[in-house]
Amino acid sequence: MDPSELLKMLDLNAKPVRPPDTPLPITSFVTSPPESPETKSPTALEVDEWGLRRGRDLVAESERLRKAGTDEFAAADFFSIGFDPDPQLVESCTDPRRHQFLKQMLDTPEYHALHTDTQLDDTAAGIAATHFAEQFSQLKREDADEKPHGKASTSGSGGTSSSGDDDGGLKREMAALRAVGKAVEEAEKEVSELRESAAALGMGPGEPGSNDPSAIAAVFKRIRNDASLKKICDLAGRFRRVAQSKQRQKVTHGLDDVVGVEPGGDVGRLLPSELMKLVVPELELDTLRRIVERQAFCREHHAIEPVGKGPIIVVCDESGSMQGLKAHTAKALALALAWIARRQQRWVGLVAYSGDSGERLLTLPPGRWDEGKLCDWLSEFIGGGSDLDVPLRELPRMYREIGAPAGITDVVMVTDCRCRIPLDVRAAFNAWKKAVKARVITLVVGDTPGDLELVSDEVHRVSALDPAGDAVGRILSL
Repeated sequence: MDPSELLKMLDLNAKPVRPPDTPLPITSFVTSPPESPETKSPTALEVDEWGLRRGRDLVAESERLRKAGTDEFAAADFFSIGFDPDPQLVESCTDPRRHQFLKQMLDTPEYHALHTDTQLDDTAAGIAATHFAEQFSQLKREDADEKPHGKASTSGSGGTSSSGDDDGGLKREMAALRAVGKAVEEAEKEVSELRESAAALGMGPGEPGSNDPSAIAAVFKRIRNDASLKKICDLAGRFRRVAQSKQRQKVTHGLDDVVGVEPGGDVGRLLPSELMKLVVPELELDTLRRIVERQAFCREHHAIEPVGKGPIIVVCDESGSMQGLKAHTAKALALALAWIARRQQRWVGLVAYSGDSGERLLTLPPGRWDEGKLCDWLSEFIGGGSDLDVPLRELPRMYREIGAPAGITDVVMVTDCRCRIPLDVRAAFNAWKKAVKARVITLVVGDTPGDLELVSDEVHRVSALDPAGDAVGRILSL
């Protein structure tokens, strides 16, 4: 075989060699077709259909959003950045200013602190969305005012633009950052008020009713529009924090005496079957949810000193002299006692009384309360008065009317009057106390107890209902 033929067979992939005199082929350079223009999103965040619907609902429900000129897409953005656990920006938005506003918000630590309170919370996210929308609307108005003055200057004929464009971009960025800071600050303030209000009325995290956003929103709207209710809820938060401390300091005896199983959220008392579910990935989140909502199965213990805990009855004097701060703090203390009673699975009766001028009664069971009736009881005030502004004559009758369960009863009376108690009323009341095993603790604000010492197991005279005071601390350690 010819050696040249053998080489050709071995080099099968060799390219043919162009003869030296052959002209180069003319190559047609075809450019790739231009990319289609990018489709811009109407929202600056990745928002699903539910988020878009929520945005439409918010605009329909909120006059503040409509006044700010917020459309459904902007409302969906502002709601989603508060509600979604991990909000994500899109590449491009039809409103670049909104895109910039939200991008800067996602980069601020203050937003992330607020986000822990608003994520997956419909009511809190809606409140935050309103503040975001209002500040963004204000930012757009500032942009419109600055626009006529923001043109770059030129130098003579054919001159180039000065550094005005760079300065204008920096000013816009700083303006957006200021708007973000103010929006987050205002949202944080109102979300904190929402938390305090909900907790004061028994709708805090893990409490019955905490998963009802419409009820929480309705209650918060009512509190926000009622100055006295707002004051009471603010004070109740201080009393409740003291109550938490006092209750933690109480010594529980007889933990080795297991008598049954009950729903709860105490990790130290969880049944082994509940603990086992925490290591199963499919059951872990559901178990944590039930622990937070105090619905997990826990061991029920029996105390060494068996005490049949009955109801707590709180009597608030609503005579004219109690109007104002005294009445507000007395009702805040009543809310803190109701919080304690719920933790102890006890029943609560609230009594507002003013001599022979009238009375208002409300029962709060260990489960979910009627938030509307509770707001009514807190906001109303009788304003009458007599020589006996605590219901010593009527309390036995009230006890039957409100259906108080049997058991050792704690009666807490708050008044500012020096009572004169007739002998027959005193004897009848003490007899009733003995029959129902009631313990009466009286707080007298700014006056001497008078005859109340003859019907009370404990009497504390205080100048004001101070949450840090020893007398209030004694009450909150029940």
